[in-house]
Amino acid sequence: MPDAFLPAALLQPLLQVMAEQLGGAVILHEAPSGRILMVAGTIPGLDVEDPIGARPEDYVGRFQVFAQDGSVAQMEALPVVRAIVTGEAITDEVWLIGAEGRAAPVPVFVDSYPLKDNSGAVIGVIATATDPKRWGQRADRLKRSISIRNQLAAH
Repeated sequence: MPDAFLPAALLQPLLQVMAEQLGGAVILHEAPSGRILMVAGTIPGLDVEDPIGARPEDYVGRFQVFAQDGSVAQMEALPVVRAIVTGEAITDEVWLIGAEGRAAPVPVFVDSYPLKDNSGAVIGVIATATDPKRWGQRADRLKRSISIRNQLAAH
């Protein structure tokens, strides 16, 4: 693991807090390999057993990753791989992810944020995967709050 990463004893609780706030999973990937170093949180309906150590070339078969159109994901199209290669954040994408031998894949919002050292080289990626239902529930609560505010303002 690159020296730039915080010790696991400090980083794992931080990832857990992020996952709880997000309502999904937060995954730390090493760069340039893409190997999964840590995982915090889960996605409802997606039970992936022991993803630690998996590399992008393992993802498609091991995790059943599909693009929105239902086609099998190509490794170079994966948000984590693109964030490693480009050094740019990849956000707001929907992918279908499942666990090998499990129920049908579930849709997830996926974001991938590159982590860079002082020279600007990508040393890792923090990826997030969120259940779209969670965002739908948040949007509904926001609409209700705005409606209540508007009703109160009208009086």
